[in-house]
Amino acid sequence: MPSDPRKPLIFGIIALGVLMLGGIIWAAVFLPSEATNTGTYDANVSFNDTNDPTVGPTDAKVTVRIFEDFECPACRTASQGVQYIRKTYGDKVRIVWNDFPLESIHPNARIAANAARCAEEQGKFWEFGDALYSAQDTWASQGDPTGSFVMIAKQLGLNDASFSQCLTDRQDDSKIADDLKEGNANRVDATPTFFIGNTRMSGALTNEDWDRELKKALGIK
Repeated sequence: MPSDPRKPLIFGIIALGVLMLGGIIWAAVFLPSEATNTGTYDANVSFNDTNDPTVGPTDAKVTVRIFEDFECPACRTASQGVQYIRKTYGDKVRIVWNDFPLESIHPNARIAANAARCAEEQGKFWEFGDALYSAQDTWASQGDPTGSFVMIAKQLGLNDASFSQCLTDRQDDSKIADDLKEGNANRVDATPTFFIGNTRMSGALTNEDWDRELKKALGIK
């Protein structure tokens, strides 16, 4: 039976396709990305920071607002950048926290937000939030993470009886509900989302991202 004269052409096309696919994969894995996380200005956002945890001067030139979910892995990564700006720009920038628990995919996010607000009642919100992210792999998978939160409270030197009562009563849940409404009104649909003034950014920002955006907002060259 005579051979099909089209076979060499078919094999050549297949080989070329394999080479092209391999090149695309290699480039995606090994070549550096030139993409940067740049902000988008939004004139239509509005905020009410009355009941939100804050750090930094009240008269700071720049306000950074955070919408995060303590059970969100991307937020855990992003928290390193937030720690960086707290240390680096603490006297120049006011940081405002907003709870945005995505309960449909993170069932322990809202109780974690309540726990952090209970820690806020004793002046330890930011420390408790950092501890939540550090221990996220432990409490996020628990059916009832209350014990883990009480343990963190004890480690931070909080009055664990007051903390436990606050958490049991969900004393600050209305604040979390208000943050969710504010986030929805400002079209927050993912975590983490940040606003530097009216400039919207999302994802796990690097220290370089923060330096670029904050220096621009502060007028620092």
